[in-house]
Amino acid sequence: MSNASQAQAQPPSWRTLGAEVLEWTHHTLMMVGFFVVAAGAYLYMHPQTVLSLEKGVTQWVVARKAAVEELQALGQQASAAEPVAEVAVPVGPQLNHTQMAVANWLSRRYSIAPLAMQELVSSAWQVGKQEHLDPTLILAVMAVESSFNPYAQSAVGATGLMQVMANVHRDKFAPYGGPRASIDPMANVRVGALVLKDAIARGGSLQAGLRMYVGATSDATEGGYAAKVMAEQARLAQIVASSKPAPNAPMTAAAPAAKPQPPAPRVEQTAQAVVVAHPAKRSV
Repeated sequence: MSNASQAQAQPPSWRTLGAEVLEWTHHTLMMVGFFVVAAGAYLYMHPQTVLSLEKGVTQWVVARKAAVEELQALGQQASAAEPVAEVAVPVGPQLNHTQMAVANWLSRRYSIAPLAMQELVSSAWQVGKQEHLDPTLILAVMAVESSFNPYAQSAVGATGLMQVMANVHRDKFAPYGGPRASIDPMANVRVGALVLKDAIARGGSLQAGLRMYVGATSDATEGGYAAKVMAEQARLAQIVASSKPAPNAPMTAAAPAAKPQPPAPRVEQTAQAVVVAHPAKRSV
């Protein structure tokens, strides 16, 4: 094979490619420079063209500025027309002094958020008035059954605040959407109060009704459930009684002003909180 054919068969080297690219770039820059010089010469020979270009650019800038200002004005008008959205602050139910005292005491005792406990206390008072039940009894049952946990569930399937058997009382949960509503606090309290009222009516007494509510057949099988509920209700009754002002409090005449005395040293008093734990029970 000849040297000429070998040279043709060999691929071009990187040096050759670089030289070709450099040459192509050089010619391109020359063409660009030529066009720039030609355009400059044309504009120099025709000054009216330059004035026309300047006028067009100026008009475009002015029009763009006017459009931006118009859009800003429209945005300000829309903002002024829209009402200012206020941050919604959760507001609790309107409780009287006695109900608030009960809610605060239960909130501290069972470590429940005050606003949530206020809702439960308000619901207990409303349902108690409708079903002719003492609201402190409803709250006592909630305390013993679930410790105010709306999602509590027993081993036998009782759910919610008052541990109601949703499958057994489907008819009572029907107005609230069925058994799934048993974990809804308000629905559970209303249905639980109905079940409790019916149990007391069938039992003939509060203690017998509580025994039937929990599904016990005798005092021996209830595990002290009725006593726990009645004890918790008694504590709530004390809170209710202590929160009410004394009726017809006697008024005493004001004593004559005494000479100012030096302030007595402060005596720090501490109080110990008594916490009694109540395990949750199952119910029917």
